[in-house]
This record gives sequence, structure tokens and C-alpha cells, in this order.
Amino acid sequence: MDQTDAAPGNGKQGFDSGELLTCLMAGIAEFVFIHTLAGKIREVNSAAAKGLGFTTQELLSSDMTAVLASPPPFRVKQAWKNLDRGHPFSAEGIVRRKDGTSFPALLSFFPLIRGNEPAVLTIARDIADLKAAGGGLSRESFKDPLTGLYNRAFFEDELKRLDCDRQLPLSIIMGDLNGMKMVNDAFGYQAGDAMLKAAAKVLRKICRSSDLLFRWGSDEFVILLPHTREDDAASIVCRIEDAFRKIQVKDMPVPPSMSLGYSAKLHRWQDFANVFRDAEEDMYEKKTSESRKIRETILESIFASLADTTPETAEHNLSVRRLCRMLGMRLGLERPDLEKLDLAACLHDIGKASIPSRILSKSGPLTEEEWEDVKRHAEAGYKVASSATPDVASVADEILSHHERWDGTGYPSGIPGEDIPLLSRIIAVADAFDVMTRGTPYRPARSKDDALREVKEQAGRQFDPKIAALLLEIRGKTDEETDDQLFPARDLTVE
Repeated sequence: MDQTDAAPGNGKQGFDSGELLTCLMAGIAEFVFIHTLAGKIREVNSAAAKGLGFTTQELLSSDMTAVLASPPPFRVKQAWKNLDRGHPFSAEGIVRRKDGTSFPALLSFFPLIRGNEPAVLTIARDIADLKAAGGGLSRESFKDPLTGLYNRAFFEDELKRLDCDRQLPLSIIMGDLNGMKMVNDAFGYQAGDAMLKAAAKVLRKICRSSDLLFRWGSDEFVILLPHTREDDAASIVCRIEDAFRKIQVKDMPVPPSMSLGYSAKLHRWQDFANVFRDAEEDMYEKKTSESRKIRETILESIFASLADTTPETAEHNLSVRRLCRMLGMRLGLERPDLEKLDLAACLHDIGKASIPSRILSKSGPLTEEEWEDVKRHAEAGYKVASSATPDVASVADEILSHHERWDGTGYPSGIPGEDIPLLSRIIAVADAFDVMTRGTPYRPARSKDDALREVKEQAGRQFDPKIAALLLEIRGKTDEETDDQLFPARDLTVE
């Protein structure tokens, strides 16, 4: 950064603006971010990391969509681009914590120049704190800004009011929205937010006017039901479950579902903390028993989404699997490793579900910002695989590294040579060869001879030279591997 100007005529050197900004970021309680116009976070103050529950490194390896639930990304990115023309502005938005909870915030955006790169200084201030400083909290400060339900702080206050003899029997229902982490990893936080809103709408529709609804945590909900017996709470749980089974939400990749538990305080001598724990245990017992089916549904939805946005995915996957099998056998891999290679090849592009369909189907060259979105699919695939069965999780590292390069200039980690998992190196060659010969929406297909020349030229740079040489050896046999020689389709569900 340039130095700030010295006062005219005083003969003194101006303050170093970089040092001044660092001191200001460290000394204020507001959440401060410095990021690119595309949203990539470059600097963050300790107040933001601590207040949002992230480590500083987690934020620096992420972008602003991880912390800004609102305004929508396309709107705020357009506003950031306007900042380049010298138009700072402020807006109300929603800031998301690591645990998925959120709060309304006043957002201020200022243009910066970091070297030759335009950047943005974003300051987020909790609106509830601003109201408190101005003389008291409004009732709206007790509501979750995303779902409109009451928040956890209001639950604590209401429980003090309701936990008394005249409200007995006092029932509680606890609900946990299923598969939130996988949905966020696969489709982005916007999909997860849409699920939360849809779930809140279902709960409002079923619950009575006397019931109190709360968003308890990132994906957990609580309902307090005064003057409600346990069997009546059970009936309401059944109605909620039935409503979720019937729900149809337009443009949502995965329909929301919820695991529910309930309990009731019948007598004054009962400790409500124990009643709460009983409802929670009931909920988690159901969630455990339903987990396999839930995550199977989410994985199916991911593949369905990829089929809709990239129709060539199924054929591409088969071709990559065939090539990987041939290369793996030439390398002398044993059957367990061949099976693992086959699974990794089958799932290598699963993270592309997180990329907007307009980018995947774009017929022209990608912009730098769009390319950054594409490159995130390796990490997204890693996160989805890590949440799945032990079998699928075992290939998460291979999915993460299948776009690394032999010379260390690949993504996402930039690891070189044999530090890249062997199976990832095999997939990298097979994937690139098939993409070249199949073509993309913005690049025509190349002949096999042309694609093989490219592989040869990139040996030792993009590709493991040994694996590239093996592909060149089998150049006339790349179509000989038939589908029935591949390993059978794997059960991708979660225990």
C-alpha cells in the first residue's frame, strides 16, 4: 500500500497505511475482512474469527460466501465491482457463524487497492449490539434473521416464564434438520439456507398458535408446548413428519427432512433439564436409525443434479473409469487398490454440484471469478465424500487431489510429484484425456492423436511421466475396456 500523505509543510513522513490498517483491525470489536472483488478473503481480524467461531486460517482459505448469508452473492459481488469506481456503501445483511447460526448485521464496504489488485474492506456490525447501545433491544433481536423463528436467547427467557405449575404439562419437541452439512458442502450455503427456511415454514404450518418455535442451533429446532400432554406432543410430531414427507419445494436440490424427539414435564418436581435431555436423546436415536436412508437420498440428489446440469457426466465417468482401470492394471495395482481407484474415478467430479449450472454450461471462456468457482469443486467433493460411508470417505483425499499437477502448480493445495496420491495421478491423466477428446461447452473435441500429443508434452509438468507414458503405450486400446469389466456399482450410503 502507499503511504498516507504527511500534513503539508510540516516536513514529517506520513504514516504507513498498511501498518495503520493492521493496528485498526486488531483494535476494534467489529468484524473486519479484506477480500478480493470475487470474495476471496485475504485478511481478517481476530474479532471476526473469534466471534464467528472460525480459526483465522479457515477464513483465509475461504471466501465471503462462507460468512455472508445475505445479500445474495450475485448482488453483493456486483456492488463490490462498483466500489472499484469509488462508490463505498452500506447495507443491512445477515452474517453466518461457523455453527450455521446467523445474525442481522450492518455491512459497510470500502474500496482498497492492494498493489495492482482492487480489493474490498468489509466491516460487519451486529445490529442487536447497535440497538442495545442505543437504548434497549427490540423484540426482533430475539428472532433468527434467516427463518424468522425465535432464537436461542429468547428460548432461555421464555423457559423461565413457562417452567411453572400453571403451564403443566409442558412438552418439548426437538428437531434436527437432516443432512445439512452434506447439502452445504455439495450445493453451497444458499441451498442449506433454503432448506432451513422451508423447514421453518413446515413447523409454522403444523404448530398451534400457543406453541413457541425456536431455531436452537445451526440445524436444530425446538418447540415448547404449554398445557400439552406427551401423547398430544407425539401426535404433533407425527403430523410434522407427515408434512415433511409430502413437501415439494421448487428449485431445491434436496427436499428437507427432520428427525424429531419429544418429552414432557408432568409434575412440578421434575427438572426440565432432564426433560430436555430425554427429548434430545429421542431425537438423536431416530436420527441415527434414519441416517443411512437420508444420506443415500442426498447422494442420489447430487448425481441427479449433475445429470441435469452436465448431461455428459455419466458418459465421462464411465470413460474415466475404463481408462483408470487400464492404467491401474498396467501399474500392477492389486484388486483392493483397483476397486478404490474405480470408486474415486466414479466420484471424482461429485463436487461440481456446488458450481452454478450457468458456469458448467457456459459456451464461452470462463472469467477469472468463474474459474475460481470451478476450482473449488475438488474441495467440495472432498467434504461430501468425507461425510459419506467409510468406503466413500476412504477416497476423499484422492478426490481432493485429482487436479494437482506433477510440477506443483495445480489446485487446491499445490502439492508436487509423488506427494500427490497415486490414484489421483491416475485419475488426472484419464480425466484430462477424456475431456480433451470429448470437448467442453466452450472448447471443441480434439482427436485422440492430438490429445495424446498433449499428454506427452505435459508429462513431467501436468502429469506423472510414468502414467503419461503408460497411456501412450495403450493408445490403440483406450476403447477396449468394456463396461462389464468394471467393478459393480458401489453402495454409497452412510452407516
